Amino acid sequence: MTIGLLSDTHGNLAVVEKAVAVFREQAVSSIFHCGDIGSFEVLTQLSTLKVPVHAVLGNVDRFSSNWDEASMLSGLHLHGRFGDIACGSTRIALLHSDDRITRDRTILSGEYDFVFTGHTHVFHDYSVEGTRCINPGTAGRGAPNTCAVLDLDSGVLQQIELV
Repeated sequence: MTIGLLSDTHGNLAVVEKAVAVFREQAVSSIFHCGDIGSFEVLTQLSTLKVPVHAVLGNVDRFSSNWDEASMLSGLHLHGRFGDIACGSTRIALLHSDDRITRDRTILSGEYDFVFTGHTHVFHDYSVEGTRCINPGTAGRGAPNTCAVLDLDSGVLQQIELV
């Protein structure tokens, strides 16, 4: 199963359009957005791929949109500030990580195979006691803007510049 990861889009629809093209080309089976979405239109663009979209709200999202409309998009799962998602036998935590205490507790809990985060605008991929922690970087306010594609079966992660 191949999934698309992005974070910190901050409403940058031009960059989100590039991420959608990458995810379409890579034939991802689901998308995970790690917060600071920035606008409802970002979720609308992601939903055009007709795959499940899992998203969490980041620290700036309380100022950016009316998230009540999210329930109208087919396949969208807006998890609030924390997502606990099962992909087959793989358990994923999805959070923005501006709350460092929750992030650290989640990573150290041993309950998750993967913890997907955002907030720092910096790509990372590391493991802590069997939990793999991935931040796809920023897809809205960065140089470069990036997303990532992860094959859950093989563990291969691609960081992709959105140029």
